[in-house]
Amino acid sequence: MNEHKLPMVTHLPKEEIWTEYLINLFPIDKNNFKHQMLARLLLLMTVWLIGLLMYSVDGLVKLYVFNLQLVSLLFGTGFIVLYGSYMIQRSLPDVILSFQPILQLEETRFQELFSRIKNYSYSFLPCLTLDFILVFFLAGIPEYIQGLLIEGMTLHSFWDICFLFFIDLIGGTGIWMGISIWITILLISRQPLRVELSENIVEKFRGLAMLAWWFSLFYFMAISLGMGINLLGAPVVSVVEIILSPFLLFIVIGLVSVLFPFYNVHRTLFRLKRGEIEGIEEEYIRLQKELEEALAEEPDTRRGEKTLAVMGHIISLQIRERNVRGASEWPIDISFISRLLSLVLLPAIVRISIELFNRFYLA
Repeated sequence: MNEHKLPMVTHLPKEEIWTEYLINLFPIDKNNFKHQMLARLLLLMTVWLIGLLMYSVDGLVKLYVFNLQLVSLLFGTGFIVLYGSYMIQRSLPDVILSFQPILQLEETRFQELFSRIKNYSYSFLPCLTLDFILVFFLAGIPEYIQGLLIEGMTLHSFWDICFLFFIDLIGGTGIWMGISIWITILLISRQPLRVELSENIVEKFRGLAMLAWWFSLFYFMAISLGMGINLLGAPVVSVVEIILSPFLLFIVIGLVSVLFPFYNVHRTLFRLKRGEIEGIEEEYIRLQKELEEALAEEPDTRRGEKTLAVMGHIISLQIRERNVRGASEWPIDISFISRLLSLVLLPAIVRISIELFNRFYLA
């Protein structure tokens, strides 16, 4: 463990996710949370109203208004992603800055680490790439366009294509935010640590746990919403089919993704703790020899002073040993695990609720 004091970075430059450029078009106070949420709702409402105008021109107002899937995508998934972009935009630099005391990095290397995190977290290209993947490979847009070329393009069908690209861009942004948070956790967990082993060592990793919590929230809410939208009205299935479905696999993947980066930190803490204990045991042996040598000397004032000094070192070493042995080898505690399990239950509750709805109301 290196006790050398490294220069501290006190400020990190802030850039913006692409969604924030749209939000900034509204005349709002950037530091006001209510204004920020209102601007996001207004953006989504503007999109919905443009669609309503397009459909009304083609005389399909009722079809558009009662399209609950569109509403759930826009004001459910869309708002969650926009809320997440606000939280990341507002908190990510400060959260990363909170890691510096526990990382054995010089100021320039820490700045380089933040630049790497910033470059991929705020990048628009991955969001756009995911948008095209979702549109062309999962939404079936090529077949839809091919059908329109045969039947003819209408205003509302043109809007459907534009809306699909927009909502999948929002979805791709949400996916990339989750991925970038996970990459950040993994990247930070692989840096050299500068920590002092103690009983409250978990407190030093609160920032890392917060990032993991964000990732968990995005991931399991995305599973819940996606499953809810796609399975509503689906055929009734048995309990065994639910358990053996990809739904359970997604939950396991989420749990492993959240906990795996902490295992890297655990291995580092375990090595530090083992090294500290081995050093303490060697120190005990050395002090024991010094004490035996002092006691073997002729009784005088010098022997008494030397004995007291050695005993003082032994007591100090015992206190240090108690702190080291009491230090956790994991950077997370039971409160984090309990909150994570509560998020795991969210998609399970949604899945059961949808199955009950399909079974008793739509059957």
